[in-house]
Amino acid sequence: MYFYLVPVTFALCTVLFLCSFHFTGASVETSCSRVSFFHHVVALILGLWAHWTYREQVEEHASFGQNHHFPIAVALQHFNLGYFFYDLIHVTVWDQKWILHHVVALAGYSTSELANVFGLANAVNTWITEVGSLMYSAYLIIRSDTAYTVFVVFYSVSRLYFVVWSCTVFKQVWKELSAPPASPHYPFWAPYDAALLQILLLGVNIVFLSTHVKKLWKKLRGGKTNGHSNGKSDGKTNGSTNGHKARMD
Repeated sequence: MYFYLVPVTFALCTVLFLCSFHFTGASVETSCSRVSFFHHVVALILGLWAHWTYREQVEEHASFGQNHHFPIAVALQHFNLGYFFYDLIHVTVWDQKWILHHVVALAGYSTSELANVFGLANAVNTWITEVGSLMYSAYLIIRSDTAYTVFVVFYSVSRLYFVVWSCTVFKQVWKELSAPPASPHYPFWAPYDAALLQILLLGVNIVFLSTHVKKLWKKLRGGKTNGHSNGKSDGKTNGSTNGHKARMD
């Protein structure tokens, strides 16, 4: 269902990158950032739409409800697959530190396709993480100490919600493992896979949060010490925290 979205998204992201690079004269870095921003916006909208549409199913069936019951979540998952296949080329050539992140993301989406579960949970994961990406992109546009402080505060709130949401996923996994159905509609490895991937995603987000909280604390302490924490060098340092793609997921 909707598998055509994978090659369509791959092709669309490739065309957007090439148009940015060849027709506007933008650098590879800027062109990658533009395509990433496009992905952030569309993924956030689709993720929120899926969460709202299937809100009555999220608390109990997000992790192990069959994917075909949640077509919006499936569309988002295939959109994500197309984007990450496209961007894997870029990170392999220009930004290798994101290879592991992309492999984990592709593993999560691919195993969801194989097991025909996790789709709705992935949709919720997506919109929460994309909120962080968009907030960071906004900070990179403004590049000020005040904007960075606002970003870290709101990013911290969003990550706290992500912790709460992850507990919901773990609860659903525990339920399946402690009282497995007589005839499960998913392979035996699905609950373990769901738990492992959620732990990895949660761990990545906690690392990002810790990094930015430490940077903010250092900036605030520096401001109290010398009163000159608004220099351009601070903006450049913080602006490069997560590389040229401004990802926070």
